[in-house]
Amino acid sequence: MSMDLHVCWRGDLAWDRARLKSALDALGFDATVLYDFEGAEAYWPIEIAGCKTGVEIYFDDNLEELTGLYPELAAAVDGRDKVVNFTWGADAAEGGTALALAAALTSLGDAIIYFPQDAICMTKAEAADEARKMFELAKTEGYRAHDE
Repeated sequence: MSMDLHVCWRGDLAWDRARLKSALDALGFDATVLYDFEGAEAYWPIEIAGCKTGVEIYFDDNLEELTGLYPELAAAVDGRDKVVNFTWGADAAEGGTALALAAALTSLGDAIIYFPQDAICMTKAEAADEARKMFELAKTEGYRAHDE
């Protein structure tokens, strides 16, 4: 089963690697951002919280369709016009990556985080806390980087 997380914002954000790394660092996630985030599609690798991992990223131009599927998201969008979807499977490090990136993106602009599996909007602090738990879980489960 795959999990999804949506981050919605208004207008353009400054997404260069240095700003994204700085936002992750400010949340307590030591990261090496390997590739540009803006325009990324499919699996996006990153070294974060001691894990060589990544997450699937899809920028979606159809926020209207998404808000039609999720009334809670529709109520929270409040004029935001852009969205990125993070998708991962059972890999806790990938889930932690999605949550940490979502929290970081809220630092770069007026973004909201929507977790459709629970039909909730998460705060930056909630997403960062869940990310920390996911990275801990990955390590206690014997996490091994994809390239090992």
